[in-house]
Amino acid sequence: MQALNPTALLAAWEEGAGQLPLRRAITLLTMAWPERSAAEWAGASIGERDRGLLRLREDLFGPRFDGVAVCPACSQRLQLSFSTHDITAPAPALAGPTESLRVESAGYEVMYRLPTTADLLAVSETGDPAGLLKRSVEVARRSGEVVDPAQLPEEVASAVSAAMAQADPQAEVRMALACPACSHQWTCLFDILSFLWGEIEDWAQRIVREVHILASAYGWTEADILALSPRRRRMYLEMAGA
Repeated sequence: MQALNPTALLAAWEEGAGQLPLRRAITLLTMAWPERSAAEWAGASIGERDRGLLRLREDLFGPRFDGVAVCPACSQRLQLSFSTHDITAPAPALAGPTESLRVESAGYEVMYRLPTTADLLAVSETGDPAGLLKRSVEVARRSGEVVDPAQLPEEVASAVSAAMAQADPQAEVRMALACPACSHQWTCLFDILSFLWGEIEDWAQRIVREVHILASAYGWTEADILALSPRRRRMYLEMAGA
């Protein structure tokens, strides 16, 4: 992994600002791991992608997460605090993202692979809610006869989806929550991509303001200012009256 300095992170933010969220993930990961191409990251399993984003987030902002959840029963706001370790699942023991997996259900045998970001992008373009399953299923058979994946019974489709989630647990992280006000319990989905991008947005807007203040006060270039450590930058901001 290559550490993203302020100049590189600002460039990633600028490039990602005009992209769909899924493409932002690829942009960030490609800059952090330049030895892997964008196509390779797009072809990684969703869990592998999100595991990379968690590592990147820890490198940029540390392992601790602070957030807020709202109880769906009484609207009480809950303050959340957790760490990268709490939401990182073990990597699946697969030979690669294209390895075939197998599930049997209701007399059907289904061979499938784990979904990727490329799959999600393709499905978002078609708008087909069942598209992800159809793209991930390599072959389905019933009594030895090949079956169109689009024609799988709901029971079988659900079994395949459950098997996918079990094989790639990092792909969907759910947090168990309990409201201290009304005792309601529920689970909420944690999306590392949207959380990390929100942090990068906040950081970028803050750093651009700092560059503007210091450039106006001292006549320095953006490169000069970004090369300063955060501590030295804060000291100059204080002396500039910011």
